Amino acid sequence: MVSVLLIIFIISFFVLARSSTLLVSSVTGFARLFGMSEYAIAFILMSFATSVSELFVGISSAVGDISSLSMGNILGANLLNITLVIAIPTLIVGRIKIESKILRHNFWYIFFLSLFPFFLGFDGIISRGDGVILLLGFISYMWMIMGEKEYFSKVYNNIPFIGLLKKTIHDIWILLLGVLLLVGASAVLVWSGTALLEVFLLDSLLFGIIFVSIGTTLPEIVFGVRSVSSQHDSMAIGNALGSIAFNASFIIGVVAIINPVRVDSLEELILVTVAFIVAFILFNILIYRGEEITRSKAVIFILIYILYVMTEFLIPDVIDSLFKNLI
Repeated sequence: MVSVLLIIFIISFFVLARSSTLLVSSVTGFARLFGMSEYAIAFILMSFATSVSELFVGISSAVGDISSLSMGNILGANLLNITLVIAIPTLIVGRIKIESKILRHNFWYIFFLSLFPFFLGFDGIISRGDGVILLLGFISYMWMIMGEKEYFSKVYNNIPFIGLLKKTIHDIWILLLGVLLLVGASAVLVWSGTALLEVFLLDSLLFGIIFVSIGTTLPEIVFGVRSVSSQHDSMAIGNALGSIAFNASFIIGVVAIINPVRVDSLEELILVTVAFIVAFILFNILIYRGEEITRSKAVIFILIYILYVMTEFLIPDVIDSLFKNLI
């Protein structure tokens, strides 16, 4: 029975990642059709499209009364976005150029928005009222982004309308297929993940942080590699940061309104948040120094993530005793 559950979980894991990738390609096609800019695609459309898997997992978790799994997924996905999602394309291509003018302006807003779930969940629950606060934060974030009209001038692959219109019909079918696969895969993933939690007596928050988040973040990694390979570095960085803001505000807000999120393990919440803050501040230092992200710096981001995982699995007793002494 356990082996069957593992197989089902792994299959749904990869179907979720693949369906999200289909969604990314179709949304990019719509962006080309309407002549949207690289900035708009990266910070708005792509951050939404690549985070749809987190959204569907969140809704399935909330409906299944295991909202903490979604909370863990979001926290883990955001840590991955600021580490592996940036590091892996850098290792493959060699370097990523940072357009500091855009990123500096939005950096601190995204940073504090990403910490909202931590502060709201510190009392052990993210209530429906907290969910409303998160959604209001998301709306204000979108309002700010849409106001940056000076960055909406560089159109992404603006080619003849007729050719794009034909391709858009194909993109519509891809979009529908992607959504259907996402709905089914996310429901099966949450069901099989919940069953595995009961078998192995795992914490749902930690399970979401470590395991579920890897599957839901694969679209961001794929999009990052494609963007950097085609010399659209700002799209890769913009998508990673935009996904962080979208995950932390909109998705957790929606999940909390459907079903309040209970945080049973404050230690896990603090650990993943500390790792996220360290990686985010390091990224901020690179921005303000106007540096490129090279392979050597990418290795540092990867080491931060590895160190976090090692802390969770290799020295749990030490961490538990430390928190008991501090709290």
